[in-house]
Amino acid sequence: MALYPQDPEFKSVSAYLEFKTDISTADTGHEQAVSHGGAPALISTTYNSIPYIEAIKLRGFLAAHKGRAKSFDLMLPVESYTVGDVTGSTPRATALTPIGSNTLAIKDLSPNKTVRFAGEWLKVAGHSKAYMLTEDLVSDGTGNATANFEPSLYEQVLLNEQITIDEIVFHVRSKTDMSKFNLKPGGNYSFKIDFVEVIR
Repeated sequence: MALYPQDPEFKSVSAYLEFKTDISTADTGHEQAVSHGGAPALISTTYNSIPYIEAIKLRGFLAAHKGRAKSFDLMLPVESYTVGDVTGSTPRATALTPIGSNTLAIKDLSPNKTVRFAGEWLKVAGHSKAYMLTEDLVSDGTGNATANFEPSLYEQVLLNEQITIDEIVFHVRSKTDMSKFNLKPGGNYSFKIDFVEVIR
């Protein structure tokens, strides 16, 4: 799978989950919220004053993926990486975990460490979905931990499947059709490109 260019660097990045929630309000003012379906990651990026030659390389990459039609992989500064301590960890699933679960038992972590923090991401190797931790991932004295995350699992996780806790790769497509950008030699350009997670 092609990797989106990491040079030039983004000026800013935001990544978040988009939940599908219906809210109804009664005449009394009471509200009821019902969440359904999954929650893809939405990613918004900006570039600041990049030269023409770098801008057209990005345009060429998106053209090769037919604008918004084809998917590719995306590594993000900060968001793809943890500030936790992953040294010595080779995390794997402790047990078979079914679709729809919001917890995952993990083994083979380095003992007694905060491996990853709430609000950071994790993935199951070979799965396309990235999940956001809702609590810190903290290993016990034997290197075991329980990951709590949103949204619920899209696919079951098998016993001993590898869990990715650092260098998270997002599988996405562009929401921006960059071929519409008016680029001319000699100029510098600031613009925004949005991406949405693609679940295979």
